[in-house]
Amino acid sequence: MKIAVYYDVPFGGAHVAMEEIILRLQKKHQVEIFHNQNSSFSDFPFRRLWLDLESILFQRGKQYLQAKKIDAKRFDVVIVSHDRHFQAPWVLRFLKTPTVLLCQEPTRAYFEEFLRVDQKLPVLNRLYELFNRQIRKGIEIKNAGFANKIISNSVYSSESIFRAYGVKSTPILLGYNPQDFFPEKTRRKNQIVVVGNNEPQKALPFAIDCVAMINKSERPSLVIVSPRSRDCRQLVLRAKKAGVVLSLHQEITTPRLRHLYNQSKLCIAVAHLEPFGLSVIESLACETPIVAINEAGYRETVVDGKSGILVERNAIKASAAIQNLLVDDRKRLQMGKYGLKDVKKRFSWDTTVEKIEQIFYEIT
Repeated sequence: MKIAVYYDVPFGGAHVAMEEIILRLQKKHQVEIFHNQNSSFSDFPFRRLWLDLESILFQRGKQYLQAKKIDAKRFDVVIVSHDRHFQAPWVLRFLKTPTVLLCQEPTRAYFEEFLRVDQKLPVLNRLYELFNRQIRKGIEIKNAGFANKIISNSVYSSESIFRAYGVKSTPILLGYNPQDFFPEKTRRKNQIVVVGNNEPQKALPFAIDCVAMINKSERPSLVIVSPRSRDCRQLVLRAKKAGVVLSLHQEITTPRLRHLYNQSKLCIAVAHLEPFGLSVIESLACETPIVAINEAGYRETVVDGKSGILVERNAIKASAAIQNLLVDDRKRLQMGKYGLKDVKKRFSWDTTVEKIEQIFYEIT
């Protein structure tokens, strides 16, 4: 098949997924990649306003031209991922070629009360943000409706997409690369690792609080790995006050991330309503078991009691689960072995791409 791929995502789980999917499609198909053209307003006054205008107005024209360029090349299908502006980009409205939207999740700030506009903002700022989100929400919903097919990364994500956009999607689980993530012969330190950018939905302060509740004599250090650079000064201060030894790693290489998984006794997954959680299966591939919040995508990646433990969002209960596993070497080893076996069986990029190809043939 002749396939066009449109994506423009910053480094993180979604970027990794797109790279792995493209790599496998290129082995069997003719693939051409199209990136979005973004303007820079770094030196402009009122930079935020210009960035919003870029998303709401300027990108419409740019992506209209991009769609014309793609259609002119007569591809069989176009894979569209989210870009820096919308989870369902403008280009979907204008493409005449059959389209498949790979949607990790709707833009949560538009749809979830948890991420509502901060009531502490000055009145004018708050009104602007409310108006801006309402406009963006309408655009994203309409754009999503133009996709011939939407693929999500989990059953939970399909439910979120239906709630947000009112359209059905096909859940296809993501995979991991066994050449990148595997058990190493290294000594496990008394540390646990959590992966996520310092954003409200990633709940990194909650992770610190959980570790702080562990008995001081057994308390592990906490390693926070962030795919992108973020200001973490408040996290450092919180950890210091709580007596938690904190280590921050940002924008690290895949081999370094693998080594951190292998050095750690546990990986904790505490993000709010995480749609899938690629770090969970990466950790399990390194035989590092999981303590995760019993919600959203974690319920699909963690086998409770076998590859990890699912707990409610309660710092006391989460802390107890972490501490119980830290002192039980035999249980952690069993969970690690099971976790590796489970991810090998259930999470393969080759299987992911085969299922995506089936969708292509359905719509072409």
